[in-house]
Amino acid sequence: DAGLQHGRYGIFHKLAGGEEPVFSVASLTEPGSFDLTNLTDATIAGLSFFIVLPGTTDPVNRFDAMIESARSLAVELDSDLHDAGGSSWSIQRERYVREELIEYRHQSERR
Repeated sequence: DAGLQHGRYGIFHKLAGGEEPVFSVASLTEPGSFDLTNLTDATIAGLSFFIVLPGTTDPVNRFDAMIESARSLAVELDSDLHDAGGSSWSIQRERYVREELIEYRHQSERR
């Protein structure tokens, strides 16, 4: 329902034209891939949402799409969002990461 497709590396990707994923989703359980044949019986400790930089599309737009999907899945799965350090995801953290991506975009445009 989230528009994710199982693909390269055995993880899920949000695709929007072209071959480059908008963002990807891996399992927190090593090795991070999903075995689709056993997925209904699997216990998944968590999901890791990420974008790969650089990319051919705007990183801020990709981040916004990723956060929107992560929030939607969190509601649907009755779960919580956390940052890479394990702290609860907050609006402040989201703004900070978004600002970092804006700065990254500006630095990339100057090159």
